[in-house]
Amino acid sequence: MKRTWLFVIFLLLLSMACQWQAALPSQPTQVNVQEAVGSTYSAAVTQTARLVTATVPAPRPTRTPTPSPVPIPSRTPVTPTEVLPTPPEGKVILIEYFDKVGGETPWTPSDAYIGRHLPRLVIYTDGQALWRDDAGALWEGRVSKSALCTLLSGLQKIGLFNVKGDGTLDEKDPIYKDIPAEYINNPSSTNFVLVVNGNPSKRVIIYRLFVDSLVQPVKSAWEIFNSFKPSSLEPYEPDVYVMWVEAELKLARKYGAGQDLQPEDWPRDLPQLRKLLDGQDAVQLPISEEEASQLLEFYDTVPGVKVFEQGENRYSVILRPLLPHEELDNLSPVPEAAQKFVLPFSCPK
Repeated sequence: MKRTWLFVIFLLLLSMACQWQAALPSQPTQVNVQEAVGSTYSAAVTQTARLVTATVPAPRPTRTPTPSPVPIPSRTPVTPTEVLPTPPEGKVILIEYFDKVGGETPWTPSDAYIGRHLPRLVIYTDGQALWRDDAGALWEGRVSKSALCTLLSGLQKIGLFNVKGDGTLDEKDPIYKDIPAEYINNPSSTNFVLVVNGNPSKRVIIYRLFVDSLVQPVKSAWEIFNSFKPSSLEPYEPDVYVMWVEAELKLARKYGAGQDLQPEDWPRDLPQLRKLLDGQDAVQLPISEEEASQLLEFYDTVPGVKVFEQGENRYSVILRPLLPHEELDNLSPVPEAAQKFVLPFSCPK
């Protein structure tokens, strides 16, 4: 009986277990799942590798990019504005013309007093003009501002300031053309010198024998100033005169003071010539216009030379007016270059 109940209970439990298992979803065994997954994964990996190998190209080598030039916008070139100096202090020369510079005779200091290298024409920026006549006498006139502007404008129109060369290369200078062969290497002639200061500026040295061979702009400018004569001229009366004094008559003979060289009496109101020389062979000194007025009556023209007598001694005396731009130790300097500066007046354009 006891065994029968045990068997019945066993069957009942077995039946309940079977029913509980049937109610659960079917599940593969652990071993089958792993095998299936492993097989599928392996196949997928293999297939993917084949696809990648077949469709993806090999990577190209990396190249350093070449920089392309970036266009820079062009600019219109800008010419820097020239800053010109202001005119020098004192009396400023605008135009200066020399009709005789140089020559075979060696230059001596007394030459400057007698008038060698004295300009034929000087025009200052304030309009004052000095002109020397053929006899050597100096005259003074005025040039109006409008006339100065016309003169400068004319020089520009004829092309003087655009000419290459300045005459310093002698017969090879660009200011000449077709020079006759017989005039070359002739040292006996003198030069003309023309200087125009301001803005623009130009200096030319013209060898006298080569005048007919000048290029036209320079020749036209030379013709203008070689015949230029300011209007309403009066004798030039400077504030200061200068004297060159030498003992004896040698200096007077050198500069042609006259055939007889008859001496004049030295004015009593002036210092004695012997004391002025003070044992020297020659002396140069300034005298005032009032002192010079006592000597002017003895001179036909100034600059000039005369023989004076004082006691038993005779002296050669040069009397010369000092030009506004000159200095006692630098009479009639021939400019080495033209000066560029802002003009103190303006001209219509």
